[in-house]
Amino acid sequence: MKKLSAVLAVIAMSLAGVVAAPTAASATPALVTCTGTTTVIFSPGVTSTPQTVGVSGQDTADLCLSLTHPQLTGFIGPFSGTATQSCTSLFAGGSGAETLYWNDGTSSAWSYTNSFSNVNGTKVGTSTGPITSGTLAGATVTQTITFANLDLTACTTPQGLTSLSGLDTWTFTRL
Repeated sequence: MKKLSAVLAVIAMSLAGVVAAPTAASATPALVTCTGTTTVIFSPGVTSTPQTVGVSGQDTADLCLSLTHPQLTGFIGPFSGTATQSCTSLFAGGSGAETLYWNDGTSSAWSYTNSFSNVNGTKVGTSTGPITSGTLAGATVTQTITFANLDLTACTTPQGLTSLSGLDTWTFTRL
C-alpha cells in the first residue's frame, strides 16, 4: 500500500509539473472555423486572350464551429467586380474586399490578398486579411479554397470558361 501511495504521489507531482510548466508561445487559437464552397461566374467567359470580364459569385460557409462565438454557424459572402483575365493569368492572385453575412444577422467586412499554388495538379488559393469592421473586427481571416478537377479546356471554346467552384475552409483568429 505504501508503494502504491508513493507511485500515485509521483504521478500527481508529474501532472502538476506538466500543468504548471511554462509553455512556448503556441499558435493563436481559432475564434471560428468554417467549411463551405465558393462559386465564381465570369461574364464573358475567360479565354486564352486577356480581356476585362465581370467576376461575380458567392462564398458560402455551411458549417462554422466556435467555442467563443457559438451563434456563428454559417455565412454567405456575395462578391462582384471586374478584372482583366485570361486562362493563363486566371490564378495570378490579387486583392479585394468582401462582406460576410452571418446566420445571426450580423456581418463582417474584410479585406484580403490572395495567391494560388499548384498542388498535385489541383489549384489551391489562399486569401488572408483582417476583419475591418463588424462581427469579429480585428480578427485575421484565412480562406483556403481548392479547385479540384478544374477543366480548363473550356478556355478553348467560343464561350470560354464561364464558371468554377471549389471547397473552402475559413479560419478566423485574433491578432
